[in-house]
Order: sequence, then structure tokens, then C-alpha cells
Amino acid sequence: MTGRGGTQAADTTATDAVVKAASTLFVSAQLGGLIRDWCVAQAPAQRAGVDRGYAAWQATFGLPAIETYLRRSSPELVNRLSSAALARRQEVNRLLTGESQNPATDCANLRDLLMRHADLGRQYPQEYALTAQIRRGTATAAPAPVATTPGTAGTGGPFVTATEFGPFYRSAILTRLVAAGGQAPFRPGGALKSAAYTCVQKDTDENETLEGTTRYTLTLWADHGLRATNLKRQWKANAPYTLKDLAGRFTYDANTGAIQIDADYDNRMLEDLVVEAGVYRGVGDDAPRYNMFRALTGADGRMLLYGQQAYGADSDTTQTICTPAGAPAGLSPVEAARREQAEQERIFNLYRTTPGAGATSAQIEGIVHSYDNRYDGVNVTGEERSVLLLRDGRAYLNLRWTPHDLNVAASVTGEPGQWTRWRRIGGALQVQRGGQWEALKAVPGLPFQKNERLTGTYGLETAYTSGTLMWGATSVWRQYYTFTPDGRFTRSASQNLYGTMDNGATRTTGSAGSSRPDEEGTYHVSGYTLELRYRSGRVDRTYGFFWDAKRSRLVIGGTTYSRK
Repeated sequence: MTGRGGTQAADTTATDAVVKAASTLFVSAQLGGLIRDWCVAQAPAQRAGVDRGYAAWQATFGLPAIETYLRRSSPELVNRLSSAALARRQEVNRLLTGESQNPATDCANLRDLLMRHADLGRQYPQEYALTAQIRRGTATAAPAPVATTPGTAGTGGPFVTATEFGPFYRSAILTRLVAAGGQAPFRPGGALKSAAYTCVQKDTDENETLEGTTRYTLTLWADHGLRATNLKRQWKANAPYTLKDLAGRFTYDANTGAIQIDADYDNRMLEDLVVEAGVYRGVGDDAPRYNMFRALTGADGRMLLYGQQAYGADSDTTQTICTPAGAPAGLSPVEAARREQAEQERIFNLYRTTPGAGATSAQIEGIVHSYDNRYDGVNVTGEERSVLLLRDGRAYLNLRWTPHDLNVAASVTGEPGQWTRWRRIGGALQVQRGGQWEALKAVPGLPFQKNERLTGTYGLETAYTSGTLMWGATSVWRQYYTFTPDGRFTRSASQNLYGTMDNGATRTTGSAGSSRPDEEGTYHVSGYTLELRYRSGRVDRTYGFFWDAKRSRLVIGGTTYSRK
């Protein structure tokens, strides 16, 4: 048997004030666990992002260290707090589930609310200050006992002796690493080079009986691309079966050896192979789950990968060890994506000429623009569309940049489906679709005068609201362009979140926001072209025009900005 840890000793040096402060943060932090559990149950497709966000939120406020401290200092208090929070969590879960009409959307907004608003340091400044040493891991609480048996654990090196493996014996970890061909002592991290690794992941039940084995090749590239190939899984005595290859990106901390991945929905199974690092709350009185996937360097300079996902005693566990298997084969997914993007840009620009060498003002009848509202509950989203009309009766439906840069002939040949015919019947416009004429409900745009000078600020504000009786959040995004007659402009953007959260233990109302640095530069307009030259050197040439003669609404690249 692997063996699991013993009871935790109380921290005799802890003061009542510090324990009380840590308890307040611990109870308040149950909000994150509630969001995580509800999202996993109601929107399982978002699990990868939910787990990453929850782990990041916990790490930001030092919550794993808070919990570890309390379990060492006053385990009975932690059990009482956990039981009370669990009872309240079940009630809130029931209310959330009953009132949610769109779990995927509600989950996304609750996650956003948690990440942007649930700032424990701002909500509990006194308690946050009292627990500073705990959250940094420098408090003088009694060290957590780690199960160990007589043997060579002490010679395992800093990775073995300084890593919290939770329920596992350190000596057993060392034995497995050596059995995999590693040479002690082991240190965490080190230089990670492009390499392929042969990985074996073993799943065991609460009795440490082997349930299943997954074997795969994990390839890591220097550009942070990652692939898992040759995946074969076998459960007990059943026949093994093959799984599809997976790809994603990863980040690496050379000091700790921590490897974390970023994968899309189609590659979400990577989360089961390279588990998200962190200490996660159990359910009820269960111990925390210690997850990790880390690189370590042995005495011979070779690098191994070690991963685990395990609750406390009497729970299922997963352990993974990967050994070097040579140089990478094939192309990194990062490089593959870069090449694909370059090819898309090449094709995209097949229909773009040098600046100003496209359709002339004499060829252009105009650009017409439509704006429709789309309703989603209490939310209203604007949908805009621009259509280029040429005087020869052709209409272009895929306007992406200024028509003065559009290679009409190349576009007609390369994307014929984006071209049709238009006509005017009386005062109404029509376009041909599928051989039939239909009304084109759009407003003609007013082009810029040659070398026109713009003045004033034009802005766009969008808001999205979600929530239930006990939970509510509104996210507001703003972007502004300010133009001055001397030919200069400033671009600014910000996002704010307003909301209320009530988990029974705490009730929080308020707001949080972020903004990006203003961007400045010079502008030039002519016809349907708006050229923005940023101080950074970037040049954007897009299409633009006014909706009305009063210059109160300005379209920039297909989006309407209103004068403030």
C-alpha cells in the first residue's frame, strides 16, 4: 500500500485573533467552491475553464494556505465551518438550479463575477492584514505532518522533502520515481527543453486497488505547444482502447516545475492527463485534494514529470510518471496554428490591394448600414452590417476594410458567394438572394470629406446582465475614440462589473473594474477610409462613415460609436 497521512496537530502558537481572521476568510471563500461545484454540475462543458479560474482565484488570495493553517491550528473548527457551509451551499445550489434558465450563460457570468469582484482583501481588510504571513506561507504554525516510513525519503532531494503530497507517503513517491529510472536526489523544475515523454497514469480506488491505466506520449515544445498521442486506456481486465490525439498549450515555472495547460473544448480531456495544480476543497469532512503536475530534475540531469490527483484517505487517486523518450516528432500545435494563421492572412489579403489602389469613389455608389436589436432576456445586443454598393449594380456583402483597398476583381473570383446584385425601386433598395429580390433595409452612410478634421468623443457602451434572486451581476464595457482638429486621436477602453452575492455566510455588494492604457496617435480620413496611426507604429486602415449630417454617429469598421 502507498500509505496515507496521520492526524494533524494543532498550532499551539496561533492567537485567537489570527484564527478568527483566518476563519472569516475561510467561510467567505466557500463562495468560490459553490460557484465551481454548481458550474461543474450544470455546465459540464465549461469544467476546464471553471477549475482553472477557481484555482487562480484561490491562489490569488492565498486560500489554500489559509485552509492548511486552520487544519493545523484547529481541525475541529474547520470541520464545524465546513459542515455549516455545506448545509447552506445545498440550499443555494437548489435555488440557483431552480431559477437558472441558461446554465451555461449563468455559469460564465458567475465565474466573471467571482474573478472580477470577489476581492477578499478589499472586503475584509483587517482579516486580510492579520493573515498576511499565513497567505505568504511564512506563518509559524506547526508544520503539517507528512506520512513517511523509515527509508530513503530524506535523500530524495528538495522535490521529495519540500513538496506537500497530501495523502501520499514521501518515501513511496521516491520509490516510484527511482523505479521509473530517475536518480535521486531530485530538485523541482529546471530547464525544460523540447522533448517527448512516455507517461503512465494509474487510477486506484479507495482501497488502493488498481482500477485503470492510461499510457500516452506527451510531447512538449520550447514554444509551449503540447501534444498527447498514442493514448491507450485500460480498465481492470477489460481490453485496452485507443483515444484520439490531443493538443494544446502549456505554461511552465522553471523554479517550481509546475506545468499547466490551456486547451479548447475539443481537447478538454488533456485536463485529465495534465491535472490542474492546486489544493481543492473536499466535500463535507473530506480532506483537501492535492493536485499537481510538475517537472523535476534528477541527479543525472534527466527530467521526469510527476502528476497526481488525490483526495485524502479512503478516496480514489491518480498518479502519473513520465520518462524521457527522445526528441519531439512532428510539428508543435503552436507552430501549426501560426502557419495556419499566416495562411489565412495570406488568403485574406489576396483581395486587398496596396492602400488606396482599390475601388475608386467614382465606382462606389455608397455603403449602406443596418442596425438591429437582438433580445436575450433583459439584455439587448446590437447587430450591425455594412454592404458596399458599386455603381455597376454589384453589391459586396463581406466588407472588412476600406473599399478603397479592395481588389474587386480578385474578390469576385476568390469569394463569389459574397457578391450579388442590387437595385433601387422608387426610394427603396433591393438585393438579389437566391435568384429572388428582397428589401435591403439599411441607411446610406455619409463618406468623409477629403482631409476632413474630426472633433469630439465617440463612444460605445455595452452591458450584459445575469442573475437570480440571490445572485446578480452586470458587466459594462466601454470604448471611446476622441478626435481633435489637429489630426490626433485617443482610444480608451474599460470594463466594470456590478453585482450582489449572498452565500448565506456573507453578503457582498459593490463593483470592480479594469481599464487598459489609452492609445494615442494621428488619424487621416478620406472617402470611406479611416486611417489610424498609433504611436506604437501600428497602422489600421478600416472603413468609416457618418450615419447623419450632424456627425452624431460614426461607424468605425462596422461598429457604431455615438457622439458624447
